[in-house]
Amino acid sequence: MATNILTLLRTIGRWTSRTIKTGLVLLTALLLTGSIYQHFAVKADLEKYPAPGQMVEVDGHPFHIDCTGSGPLTVILEGGAGASSLAWAWIQPEVAKSAKVCSYDRAGYSWSAPSELPMDAINTSRQLHSLLSAANLPGPYILVGHSIGGAYVRMFAANYSQDVAGLVLVDATNPSVLETYAEVDLPKVEDWTPPTVQVFPYLASVGAMRAVLGLGLFNLAAGLPADTEATANAFLSQTDYLKTVVWEYRFLPDTLKQIRSLKPLNDLPVAIIVAGQFTGLDAETAAKFINWHQKQQRNWLDLSKNSSLRTIEEADHISLMTNHRHAHEVAKTIIEMVKNEGLKRMRSTTLLIKSYSF
Repeated sequence: MATNILTLLRTIGRWTSRTIKTGLVLLTALLLTGSIYQHFAVKADLEKYPAPGQMVEVDGHPFHIDCTGSGPLTVILEGGAGASSLAWAWIQPEVAKSAKVCSYDRAGYSWSAPSELPMDAINTSRQLHSLLSAANLPGPYILVGHSIGGAYVRMFAANYSQDVAGLVLVDATNPSVLETYAEVDLPKVEDWTPPTVQVFPYLASVGAMRAVLGLGLFNLAAGLPADTEATANAFLSQTDYLKTVVWEYRFLPDTLKQIRSLKPLNDLPVAIIVAGQFTGLDAETAAKFINWHQKQQRNWLDLSKNSSLRTIEEADHISLMTNHRHAHEVAKTIIEMVKNEGLKRMRSTTLLIKSYSF
């Protein structure tokens, strides 16, 4: 009896060992196949979706910047965490009817090469300034920042104030969240990187991220024009892009601490746009978040003596960019500042000419 049991256990052990070995071989083959597929898929994506703008070298790396329209003022668009120039697909064409407007890709996003530098407000604003200089795009600029992009343009305005004509902060992340996160039971800012996002680069490296997007998951570009959505999803399937998302979130606390200590901007025009909705939450939790969020956004009013705040009641944080109607309202605010600042400069020029005439 004991001998039979021992023989059975040995048989099961051998079978289990073979099964594990076979499984490991199959898994290795699957991962290798996925990696090879991903390599060629990325090459195909870059051929299918060429950069619409120009490539400019900054810090030894190529950066992509796309400018459209014309006018005496240049509008610079700075996206939120994980967002590229494609996020402005609804807004840029509208603003281009009234001004020169440029969207660009931070290091590691879409057509811009990755960088080993910390992705904080200091480095990001410096790289943007270098990019504008290298691309021969002089100021004055109206800087527009969505989400954490608002922190980047805030730093730019502090360091290069002579080049800045105004700021538009689109539901921008205010540094006060460093202290107030617990009011709505959020984790501390250092822990804001979603665990799923940390896994995405590994999924992308073996082509699995394409399947995730194919199922309609993590489609951050949903709602943008169809061609833009397809292009954005091609990049969201790439390892370097997703590594950059994780890298940027890593420096989010540093960015907020850096801008927290900056001095106000005197009477620089500052327009603050706030989303009025939080989606995906029950009514009670959403109301709590909205009240907290509105309070954080009102803190931006202290940035300048010439600041204003507007809430787009039906919009949420993402739909300000991806919903055509909500994006149109954002574009209207940008265009209004362009026209106001342009008119001021025309009057100043006229007065200057008159003062020198006889």
